[in-house]
Amino acid sequence: MIAAIQVFLGQIYAPLGSLSGIPLLCFLLASFLTIAYVFGFLGKGFVVGSQLKKAVSAVEALSDGGKGVSPDRVAKAMEREPLRHLWNEYSDSLHEVKRGSGAAGALTEIRATQPAELFFTREALVDSRLLDDFVRHLPGLLTGIGIIGTFFGLLGGLSGFDASTSATAVAGLKPLLMGVAHAFLVSATAIACAMFVTSTSRFLLARCYQLVEKLNHKIDALYSTGAGEEYLSRLVHSSEKAEAHAAQLKQALIEDLTTLMTNLTERQIQAQIHSHQSLGTQLGETLSGPLKEMTNALQTTSQGNSQAVTGMLESMLAGFMAKLEDTFGGQMRGINEQIAHSVEVMNTAQSSLQKLIDDMGRANQQAANGLSGVLEEAIRQNSANQAAMVDQMRDFLQEMRSRATEEQDKAKRAMDEAVGSVLKQLSVAVEQMEEVRRGAVAQEQGRNQQLSQRTQELVSGLSGQVDTLLKSVGDIGAVSLRAVEGMNAGAATMESAARRFESAGGSVSTVFDKSQHVAEQLTTASGALQTAAAAIREGFQKYDSTRAAVDGHVASLTALVETAKREAGLSKVILTDLERIVEQLRRAESQSEAYLQGVNGALVEAFEKFGTALNNQLTKTIGATDSHMERGVQHLTGVVDEIAAAMSRLKKV
Repeated sequence: MIAAIQVFLGQIYAPLGSLSGIPLLCFLLASFLTIAYVFGFLGKGFVVGSQLKKAVSAVEALSDGGKGVSPDRVAKAMEREPLRHLWNEYSDSLHEVKRGSGAAGALTEIRATQPAELFFTREALVDSRLLDDFVRHLPGLLTGIGIIGTFFGLLGGLSGFDASTSATAVAGLKPLLMGVAHAFLVSATAIACAMFVTSTSRFLLARCYQLVEKLNHKIDALYSTGAGEEYLSRLVHSSEKAEAHAAQLKQALIEDLTTLMTNLTERQIQAQIHSHQSLGTQLGETLSGPLKEMTNALQTTSQGNSQAVTGMLESMLAGFMAKLEDTFGGQMRGINEQIAHSVEVMNTAQSSLQKLIDDMGRANQQAANGLSGVLEEAIRQNSANQAAMVDQMRDFLQEMRSRATEEQDKAKRAMDEAVGSVLKQLSVAVEQMEEVRRGAVAQEQGRNQQLSQRTQELVSGLSGQVDTLLKSVGDIGAVSLRAVEGMNAGAATMESAARRFESAGGSVSTVFDKSQHVAEQLTTASGALQTAAAAIREGFQKYDSTRAAVDGHVASLTALVETAKREAGLSKVILTDLERIVEQLRRAESQSEAYLQGVNGALVEAFEKFGTALNNQLTKTIGATDSHMERGVQHLTGVVDEIAAAMSRLKKV
């Protein structure tokens, strides 16, 4: 095989045909690694590059049609793995942006929420498929192989060189130069392979990385980003519209209330003016009749009195003149009497006039009093009308207040119902979270119970093994006692005891193997039992050494028995040896019991520590779960309080 390889290499290049040994092996190894790189890395690299190039071309063809390309169309261009899996993950991050169109939303475009480079990475598309982590270190490996071949070529040439004499030195020059040539030939081949691997691998990786970057850019060009910003702008726009609507509603309410109050005030003023006019008309109508009557009465009385006085004076003057004419002188007394009588009549008329004037004063006073009463009554009626109008205004305002209160109550009830529904939904969500927490706690308790049961089963199984071990140790002690009694009985009984002791030792070994298996299981289950396992193994080793010593003593006893049989009796030396061996057996048994008690104590202590650590860990786990759930409920309660506060602020607004 090697000769055929040398012939083949000699046909390729003559100096290669003389390679042998370690240099030939290094040359073949470097050549094999280079050929494997060419077919493995370069071939796979061209396949990956062509796949990426086809994907880039397909995506570029889709991007020429504009944005908003359907993900299903892009998925057809990503039909091969791993592009299909990566596209499925990327398509899940795409978001359909809808705009309001009547009662339903219309699909306008598809937005990207994450860049494509998070999914179509170099590691997933290139490095992991081309084993770049290995190929990156292949040039160093080839260089090391060349150095090893160089060293062994030089060592091979130097091993055949002998400089003791000139003849041997001259004869050893050819193997030395051949070894040096082999060394440099292997080194040059390895270095050339390393340079070839480095240049081609880096160029191929750079080309694949370029295609991956181009693919990411083309995919990012298909879909626009900014879905979150658009939703935020929509939210801000809707908030501004709601604020504008609220301001408009407030302004409309203010204008309506202003108009309403203005109309009410104008109506009230008009009603007061009308009431005053009607009051003046009524007063005029009421006072005009009595004033006319009183004026007529005064005129009639004045005219009657004047006429009566005038007639009386005329008659008196006429009589006076007549008598004066009849009796001018002699009738002076009569004239004086008449004048006195006239004066009396005049006095009487004056008193009558004074009485008339008094009557007129009283009549005027009565008329004035009647007018004052009528005016007071009119004023009283006006005050009553004004009070009635005030009462009507107060009733109207009270009705407006009641209606406003009813509207506020209705709005408050609607707001309370909305807040109550929200709080009910939040309470339902809290109850669901509480049920989930209770389910988690129940599952955690179930897992803890299962873990406790498994731990108890493990402890009970281990306790059973320990009981079996103790029972076996008891059997060993019984067998040892029977062996001692058999030795005291005789040589035949000693042989039987030795056989039984050997069988007991085998059972003890079996038990020890089982105990060791159990200890290994406990070691894998918990690190806390390592100390106990180490103590068990140490006890087993000591017990094995003790059992070996006992076996040696049994063998010596057997030899002594055979010697006693040959000599037909026992000597004092044999008896002394027998007593010494029995004493050693007793000490071995006590040591075995002490070791087993120590092992038992170590196991009990380890199990107690394991149980304590397990209980502490379960307590910490349950406490951490409860604390996490409590913090979640507190956060939810804070959110509910904030919503309630926001609702109260909305009510105030």
